[in-house]
Amino acid sequence: MLQRLEKFRKTLKEKNIDAFLVSNFYNILYLSGFKTLVPEEREAWLLITTKNSYVFTDSRYSSTQTKNLRLLTAEKELIKHLQEIISEEKIMLIGIEGDDLKLNEFQNFHQYLNGVKLVPTERLVIKQREIKDKEEVEKISKACRISDECLTEIVKTIKVGQTEKEIAFKLEFWLKEKGYDLAFYPIVAIDENSALAHYDTKSKGDKKVSDGSVVLIDFGAKYKDYMSDITRMVFVGKTNTKIINAYNSLLDSQTKTIEKLNMNKTSMLKDTDLYCRQLLTSHSPLFSYNHSTGHGVGLEVHEYPKIAPRSGDQIFPGQVITVEPGVYFENSWGMRIEDTVLVKEDDVEVLTKFSKKPLII
Repeated sequence: MLQRLEKFRKTLKEKNIDAFLVSNFYNILYLSGFKTLVPEEREAWLLITTKNSYVFTDSRYSSTQTKNLRLLTAEKELIKHLQEIISEEKIMLIGIEGDDLKLNEFQNFHQYLNGVKLVPTERLVIKQREIKDKEEVEKISKACRISDECLTEIVKTIKVGQTEKEIAFKLEFWLKEKGYDLAFYPIVAIDENSALAHYDTKSKGDKKVSDGSVVLIDFGAKYKDYMSDITRMVFVGKTNTKIINAYNSLLDSQTKTIEKLNMNKTSMLKDTDLYCRQLLTSHSPLFSYNHSTGHGVGLEVHEYPKIAPRSGDQIFPGQVITVEPGVYFENSWGMRIEDTVLVKEDDVEVLTKFSKKPLII
């Protein structure tokens, strides 16, 4: 954590910012190790100055072993804490997360933090999170191994008559029985539902496996707050040759795109996206997908960088990203192949190692 903080302080110094108020749940966790219960609620704040870092939260987390923990109470809310620290450390400029802070929160700070200039920033911590350190890579790698093991066991249980929800439940149960958790609720989509790139298995999920079914499984495991993300296809019984041929074309495009990451360490990721799409359409002009080719993975299952047509992100060693092209035919079937990949100095490593050979059960 100290190395992450010091690296971030260098960024603040370059931007002539005296202190930085972190509001985003995942950014607080990344920089301090402090975690509250509900990511969607504002249960904590982190202030980083040139000398110190302060965590602000309520009494529910008072037993947490966190340095410079300041309790928020009805008598002493965040504003009063900040006013004291601003005075003590003679802070003039405070950076804020402009892409996370709510308008009413900003207006409150602007009104009561007199004499301090608030500097909205965008993706300042998130950009640092793009490059994973050794500890993060180890945790993501472990999450990928867990998801590989889980998928290996669960595909053996898929059979005619099972619903999408049943398969999703089996994935979740396997993980939780072993003390792990889902990175996100699984997408299990059968036949025409697999043509929906982000099918909602949790709300729907009643389609049953039948002979000849195409089954898409997109899920991930969570290990010590870090995520994996993998998508594999399962073909049940007698499968149409056209579908298998499409799968092999998709696999060829996905594999070559991962290899391209290794050869183009200075290229923009929008070029990677374009390369993948062109490869796929070279197999057939009917093959296309309406989502990004990939995204970063870490504390969140969707992080920066983005592999997308309008992405402004570049490839850098230390990034952990997915590569996930797809082929979709509305009301018929669809497929996607996704791996979590680590970009190294002179190589790339596919962290999700479950076989990508056509899986027919």
